[in-house]
Amino acid sequence: HFYRYYLSLQLFFGFILPTIIPVYLWNETWARAIISQVFIRYIITLHTVWTINSIAHAWGTRPYDKNIKPTDNIIINYLTLGEGYYNYHHVFPWDYRAAEIGNNRMNYTTLFIDMFAKLGLAYDLKYPSMDLIKKTVFKRGGRTHLMLSEVPGPK
Repeated sequence: HFYRYYLSLQLFFGFILPTIIPVYLWNETWARAIISQVFIRYIITLHTVWTINSIAHAWGTRPYDKNIKPTDNIIINYLTLGEGYYNYHHVFPWDYRAAEIGNNRMNYTTLFIDMFAKLGLAYDLKYPSMDLIKKTVFKRGGRTHLMLSEVPGPK
C-alpha cells in the first residue's frame, strides 16, 4: 500500500536525492547541497504554496458558494497550470478534477489522471453531475458563474 512507504519516499525524493545530485553531478560541497536543497528550496516551496493558497482564498469569484472564503482565481489557475478553482474544490472536494468540466483550462493534473484512467491505472474517479453543479450554483453561488448569464432574472 502506498501509505506504508510514503514517509520513506518523501524523504528520499524530497530531500536525499536532491542533495546527492548536486554533489555527484556538479561537484557541489555537501554543506552547500544541504543548505540549498534541504533548507532554501524547501522554504521557498512552502512559501510559494502558502502564498498561492492565501491569494486563492482572498481574491477571485465565488460562483459555487458565495458564503465561503475560497475563490476561483484565473490568475492562480494559469500560474499553477489548472489548480486555481478553490471555490469549486471546497464545494465539491471529492471531485478528482478540482474544477468543473469546461473550466479545466490548462489543468494538466486532470489530464494526467485522465490519461492513467484510459490506461486502466486510475479508476472510480468521482465528480458531481452537471445537474448537481447547476443546483449548487443557483442555490449558493455568488452570481458570477457563466451559466447564470443565460438565465433570465436578477443577477
